[in-house]
Amino acid sequence: MVGYGHDSCLQKIASMKITNSCYGRFHMFDQAAQLYRHNVLHRLINDYPKCITRRWGIPDSKVTSMLLNGIYGRGVCRLFPWLSFHVQSQVTESIHHQFSSRLANHLPADSDIFIGLSSFCLEAIERAKEQGIVTIVDHGSLHQEAERRIQFEEAELWGLPIESGLPPHWLIEKENQEFRSADRVIVLSEIAKRTMVESGIPESKIFVTHCGVDLALFQPGEKRDEVFRIIQVGGIHQRKGVQYLIRAFSEMRLPNSELWFVGGGLKSSTLGPIIRRYQADNIIFKGSYPQHELRQLYSQASIFVLASVADGFGMVVPQAMACGLPVIVTDHVGAADVVQDGRNGFVIPSRDINALKDRLLYCYENSAQCRLMGEHALRSIRLGSTWNNYGDRLVSYLHALMDCTQ
Repeated sequence: MVGYGHDSCLQKIASMKITNSCYGRFHMFDQAAQLYRHNVLHRLINDYPKCITRRWGIPDSKVTSMLLNGIYGRGVCRLFPWLSFHVQSQVTESIHHQFSSRLANHLPADSDIFIGLSSFCLEAIERAKEQGIVTIVDHGSLHQEAERRIQFEEAELWGLPIESGLPPHWLIEKENQEFRSADRVIVLSEIAKRTMVESGIPESKIFVTHCGVDLALFQPGEKRDEVFRIIQVGGIHQRKGVQYLIRAFSEMRLPNSELWFVGGGLKSSTLGPIIRRYQADNIIFKGSYPQHELRQLYSQASIFVLASVADGFGMVVPQAMACGLPVIVTDHVGAADVVQDGRNGFVIPSRDINALKDRLLYCYENSAQCRLMGEHALRSIRLGSTWNNYGDRLVSYLHALMDCTQ
């Protein structure tokens, strides 16, 4: 290892150039905005027009738009309802390959660090390593092998068909190649890290940092009635644990209560038999809402639940907390990392209906304590879970990677 003097160290850090990339948006636009805030963003490479990235305050001069890939990918995906799952998988693989192979040609050779969204960056990692650039894969979910195993288990437990969208083997293998090739891997939660280690990724390569919340968008509002209302936000899928929450709530029969499911996928969900079994007038499927409208829904709830059996993070959890809601999450929800059990919410074992009932009943019978927990939730998000907090943690880590050693 070759050491540098203090002055050269400061110069190296001050001139650090970081390029990040993504197909779609996910949390990577927020990441790029934070890198720009810290004056270390060299380039954001993505598939959206620059009029979109401007919304995150990122100047056009810092953006490379692979727009044709975005037009092709989103256009083809509109045909998915008429395609077989096998054809969908083949098309998806081509979308991934076309983006990642072109990405390698757009990677600035003078970057110090390259951060690529998983399954879309293998060729760019290989090119970056040839050029002496530090490489990082950013992975937003559990390891896909764990996701696949859990989905098979869930279908068997409930006697349901396997959900569509199961991670295909080609995707798992591509991501495994990325994880092996990259110098580091970023994940959003401790549960995600655990599944990565179980799949053979060295713990020393993994950095954990959770997503942030836009406090201008998510803040407390006035509740307009006295109904004890539970809200879960996410797709109507087995993976999101809808089957556990709807059964728990239905069997409790709480007077003056409602359960809201906010999210798409109801018509095509494999959970149809379960939903029909437990459906009642006070169980309401509200469909999908854009991000900027979620606050008004959170404000009418008493408590937020995310009963997922596999969730790499779950950005809706800190969103709800920022709106002053106590939360109940399972230990397979990555956002459990920001929940202090018994103070700003509860963390329960995954698939444990009795534990879920117990915590729901506690909140139902202790409204004053429930509101206090909501106040603690809001305070904890403001103190450590904003996007600026995320950016500070990330850039501090990146500085450590470049701290005068080669």
